[in-house]
Amino acid sequence: MKLFDCHTHLSEYSDSDVNDILTRAEESGVAGAILAGTTIESTKRCIELSTSDPRIFAGVGIHPSDIREPITPATYDTLMLLAEHPTVIVMSEIGLDDIEGAPCRQIQEEYLIAQIEIAKRMNLPIIYHSRMTYPYILDILRNEQAGECGGAAHYFQGDINTAKKCIELGFDISLARPLLRMPDLQEVVRYIPMEHLVLETDSYPQTSKKHRTSWTEPRHVKEVAQAVASIKGITLEEVTEQT
Repeated sequence: MKLFDCHTHLSEYSDSDVNDILTRAEESGVAGAILAGTTIESTKRCIELSTSDPRIFAGVGIHPSDIREPITPATYDTLMLLAEHPTVIVMSEIGLDDIEGAPCRQIQEEYLIAQIEIAKRMNLPIIYHSRMTYPYILDILRNEQAGECGGAAHYFQGDINTAKKCIELGFDISLARPLLRMPDLQEVVRYIPMEHLVLETDSYPQTSKKHRTSWTEPRHVKEVAQAVASIKGITLEEVTEQT
């Protein structure tokens, strides 16, 4: 039994880098990863990599921060076509973002709703992005019946009440390395049943870090799993089997 990274951006690396990263992951007990699409082009890259490496699965999506224009029928049709590929197992990364400089909220919502519709048509779980948009994003997920597909709240750092509402809507709580340093998030994990937890790293090239060895990679899922085990008072093997 091995761990798995449910959300990465390994498509931003070269083919050889991806192979090395996943080899290091395997050596740490992490079998593979899902690659999240953030644009049409990155989604195609995710699919390309997933076709050539059995350790990889692909996500389809346009990230809210990467929206450049209102959604068009052509964009919708392209996303739909990409979502039909056999190595695609999630709609990811889609959602809402409210940081300074983020695209128009109305257009973000149009993309989110359209991509939820594709997920429902293709029966794909949704891994959604929410930065400074709780609890509002939950209203959209509820109104669009996104819970029919299920999925996960990506890189969750909210409180217990928010986590409970996510779960009630049909979404698991996706944990990453912030769990190692956030006592409030550790309290959330203490409260949430294991069957509603999944693990990720959100790995991408962290060029701002001085040393390459300090970049987050899928191998670090093991650290997150060990933290969950410690908080829950269970074994790493139990966390591995459940997640």
